[in-house]
Amino acid sequence: MRRLQYIVFVFSLLLWGVTLRAQELEYGVTLDTNYMLIGDQQQLIFKVRGDGGVRVLFPQLKDTVVSGVEIISGPVRDSVREKDGKWLFEEKYIITAFDTGVYVIPPFPLTIENKEYNNVLRTEPVAFAVNTFQVDPQKGNYDIVMPKDAPWTFAEILRYLLWGLAVMAFLAAAILLYLRYRKKGDLFVPKKEVIPPHVKAIRALDGIREDKLWQIGKEKEYYTRLTDVVRVYMDEELGVPAMEQTSSETLHSLEECVEVEASERGKLAEMLATADFVKFAKFTPLADENARHLNTAYDFVRATHERVQAKIDERMREEESQRLAEEERRRSEEEREQKKREQEGHEQEGHEQDGHEQDGVKAGQEDGVTV
Repeated sequence: MRRLQYIVFVFSLLLWGVTLRAQELEYGVTLDTNYMLIGDQQQLIFKVRGDGGVRVLFPQLKDTVVSGVEIISGPVRDSVREKDGKWLFEEKYIITAFDTGVYVIPPFPLTIENKEYNNVLRTEPVAFAVNTFQVDPQKGNYDIVMPKDAPWTFAEILRYLLWGLAVMAFLAAAILLYLRYRKKGDLFVPKKEVIPPHVKAIRALDGIREDKLWQIGKEKEYYTRLTDVVRVYMDEELGVPAMEQTSSETLHSLEECVEVEASERGKLAEMLATADFVKFAKFTPLADENARHLNTAYDFVRATHERVQAKIDERMREEESQRLAEEERRRSEEEREQKKREQEGHEQEGHEQDGHEQDGVKAGQEDGVTV
């Protein structure tokens, strides 16, 4: 290794940074160093120093300087005016080598153009040595130069940016759902089936019939469940708060309910009176009386529901009729507006046609006068 350095040192004394003068011009080629490790980088600089008004054409290097010496980047041209009025022209390359040995930068032509002359000058050769890294057996192999961090590109940043926006959108949607349904209970609890009041009442009456309570001597439980079913139905379907009223108050409220007929109120009054006797006076009705009151409850639920549903259907028909009438009115207005626009368009075309005819007549008259 010392012998190689000595050879390079002697050779460089002869060839390093030779600067020649020709017609008041100084030119040459220089390197950052005459010794480098394999894979290192350094500058190769072509220089010309002279008066102003000089045009310098440097050699055009592509991928390699010589075999084994590769160009990393360049050329980069620069020109600086110095204190003595001279101009310094430079062209720089970044070079490297990936094999050991002594490399010689050969002479390159430099074209100098001026009003008075046009010369082609050649630089002197410059040498440098490339050596490998000496591995310490105790330390083992490791990187000569640590890897450089490449700058981030927009495409690389965009991927993380999109992921971040997606996460933020998901969090925002989750927060909105939580705020929206917070007052409605757990988000993940399935909704309960909404059973119409009349269906619920019929199912409850079917359960009372199947249990056969009065047949086994449970008249009080029978009438308690029977009246509760009817009272709950009146509250949910007819809007009568029967669960909070006495029997007489309930019957009075039903007098103002248009869905309940007088005959139905009479049968319902008989059922409620019998139920009060059973619950409070330990009265035991006859078997046919018990069955009749259950049928009264069935008939009351079915009849009143049909009237309520008929009123709902009638209101829906009226709303549908109003909607259709509104659509018809809107369609008629649009047709009138369309006809109005078409008529205005025809009138405008007529005016334009009349104008063209008048222009034609005037042009003909002018042509006649000319002739």
